[in-house]
Amino acid sequence: MPLLNQGTGMLRDNIRRCAKHYPDKVAFYQGDRTITWSEIYRRSSALAGALQSHGVKPGDRVAILSKECIEVYEHLFACMMLGAVRVGVNWRYSAREMLHVLKNSDVSICIVQEKLWPLIESRCNEIQEMSIDLVGLGDGHDFGMDYETLIEQAPVFTETQFSEDTALLHSYTSGTTAHPKAVILSQKAIFTEIANAPHYCEISASDRFYMPAQSAWVAVFAGALGLASGSATIIPTDSFDLESCIRDVNAHQATVALFVPAMLNVVLDALEEKGTTFQSLRTIIYGSAPATPALIRRTIDTLGVDLVQLYGMTECVAWACFLQPEDHKRALAGEKHLLRSSGRLGAFVDFKICDDSGEEVPTGEPGVIYLKGDTIMTGYLNQPEETAEVLSADGWLKTNDIGKVDSDGYVYLLDRRNFLINSGGVNVFPAQIEAILAECDIVAESSVVGVPHPRWGEAVVAAIVLRKSVSVSQTECIDRLETHCSTNLNKQECPKYFTFMDDLPRTITGKLQKNDLKTYLTDKITLPWTT
Repeated sequence: MPLLNQGTGMLRDNIRRCAKHYPDKVAFYQGDRTITWSEIYRRSSALAGALQSHGVKPGDRVAILSKECIEVYEHLFACMMLGAVRVGVNWRYSAREMLHVLKNSDVSICIVQEKLWPLIESRCNEIQEMSIDLVGLGDGHDFGMDYETLIEQAPVFTETQFSEDTALLHSYTSGTTAHPKAVILSQKAIFTEIANAPHYCEISASDRFYMPAQSAWVAVFAGALGLASGSATIIPTDSFDLESCIRDVNAHQATVALFVPAMLNVVLDALEEKGTTFQSLRTIIYGSAPATPALIRRTIDTLGVDLVQLYGMTECVAWACFLQPEDHKRALAGEKHLLRSSGRLGAFVDFKICDDSGEEVPTGEPGVIYLKGDTIMTGYLNQPEETAEVLSADGWLKTNDIGKVDSDGYVYLLDRRNFLINSGGVNVFPAQIEAILAECDIVAESSVVGVPHPRWGEAVVAAIVLRKSVSVSQTECIDRLETHCSTNLNKQECPKYFTFMDDLPRTITGKLQKNDLKTYLTDKITLPWTT
């Protein structure tokens, strides 16, 4: 599939064209609900007209507090048409964090799903003080404005002019420390990603793409990839769960699906337990966190699908690097090192690997990854100092990920800079240890961190989630883990302590919380060298 044009294109034009070219083709599936491209264009245009009649102009912020539903994308498309900024309010946030999002983004209107109002109702007076107009979505609310009524009674939307550099998304972080911070992403940034990502993910017009990621943050753009080709998107009702995932993928005959590695492990376990599979799936896209070679092999062996790995971050609209199906096949045919790679950077982004002074390092040497291109964020909202720390005047984004690039252009992520362990003066990369641990047949998942040690500075400690089928004692498990590690790792890399957990600590977006794990190990566990 050829790449679409970049540059001065507008996303609102893609919405209009999809409605014209594929009028009766389903754009979104949500449980038993469907909506065609012509219908979602009509409703999004009406919502844009309604918002416009209430004073929303290009650059104004319009928020939505909702679980997964088709209306989330009607709201997104309306913002694309208006030049307004879409602000997702994460329903998993505390009321304090939700209020911060509304205040920090200076929201003028917020659409609230009726069943979620109790989550923030305690801050009602503060919302009123900010003069935010609330629009109720669903039955039973008592807000002054109703979502369906706005659409039914909307005046005709009048197209306005705005720059491609106008902000489209304020995507807030997980909010686990202090207040969540917003990444500002422009119309051009989102357009460039939507125009290019389907090419690397092998999504075309005939595909049905299962996209279960939570839409409150930048992942919402993944639900809009159909704007590049008219493909259909399957979203969960409310949120991801195993039963509905298996039902929706099979009922709607999904051909492509997106899973984070932790989610994929759970799905594979459930399919094996039920004795079923995904007959229609051709490709699984995985990303957000590193997948181990063991999980990659298990997925291919179990489902027989093609795999596409993604690497990126919110600050570059999520995806910049892709390990494609042919790369996975080469790896399984003998080039095993490729399974530790995140693939090659897309043609829409530049990169360099630099040392601590900002100078580029030779090919194959580790350093900090820098990215540049049209997908790079404008900055962090209301945080100029934090923006300046990672975004240079000439547009380079300092990712703080440590990696290297080989002579063929394959990127190898060694770890996040702040996860690096220094044990006895030797730099140890947790991701490499986790990849080895995943090869042990008793390990479902692991997380490796460094904790204070009186002699070595830091000691390597591994938290392990065992496979459900494991029936041996923890002592036997430790013996097997120590033997496995000593066989495959050097002395500095071998964990000095193993702890077992039912689940690893994660953020509300599914990312491992290594800082929380380190705190737990330091404060709650009596380690051998602390007695």
